[in-house]
Amino acid sequence: MKRIFTVLVPILVLSGLNAQMADILLPSEMDREKTVHHKGFSFSYNTSYLMPSWVSYKVTKAQINTTEKIKAKYKPDPMINTRSASKKDYKQGGYIMAQFVNYLDVKQIPGAVEETFYLSNIAPMKLAYYNHIWLKTENLIRLWTTNNSGLYVVCGPILADSPFPTIGDNKVSVPKRFYKAVYDPENQKAIGFIFKNGTSSGTLKSYAVTIDEIEKETGIDLFPSVDDETEKKIEAELNEDWNFEVLE
Repeated sequence: MKRIFTVLVPILVLSGLNAQMADILLPSEMDREKTVHHKGFSFSYNTSYLMPSWVSYKVTKAQINTTEKIKAKYKPDPMINTRSASKKDYKQGGYIMAQFVNYLDVKQIPGAVEETFYLSNIAPMKLAYYNHIWLKTENLIRLWTTNNSGLYVVCGPILADSPFPTIGDNKVSVPKRFYKAVYDPENQKAIGFIFKNGTSSGTLKSYAVTIDEIEKETGIDLFPSVDDETEKKIEAELNEDWNFEVLE
């Protein structure tokens, strides 16, 4: 538990955030990247690709009324003072502005919804992939929180796939693949997903991988604050005790 304490306390000291924010588990720090803490999520920003290499947040059953629509108001992240994307970059690229952290997953945190529309939380995704794979996975994770107090999620692009095509004057990188990692601390299990940008078919279960596989592809230690014995167990196993049928 001591290791968790040392990781989480700096979030409170640096950002003055609430208890919900303090519950986020941070992946490993990345060389030459800036770690940013917002009210509902944290991320490691890569200035070369103009997006995070990881984004970390927690999903709880407190999320309700997921059909609620909010008008998107994309804007620069005030905590990013280096190169960043702009809305104009997406005008003719053939990609949509997709959120890593969906506003629905943090709307119970005051001020967090606005921050999910910062351009630092956005990546270019193909529309069909976003609708049929990315959003469905987010819905599945929400449904998985029904019988627990919450799930820790880390997601992002697989930057090791570079070089990437780019869009816009700012040359925003277009990732070839994305990942999601989910950790259930109550049941001591985890599951990962790796998706190809543009894919729009196949069952979500068919994209499931171990956490170890994601870490091998990304070079990121996703859950370093979990005790070593538990971390080794949950990251090596592809636990079958995840209900994919709940989405049907």
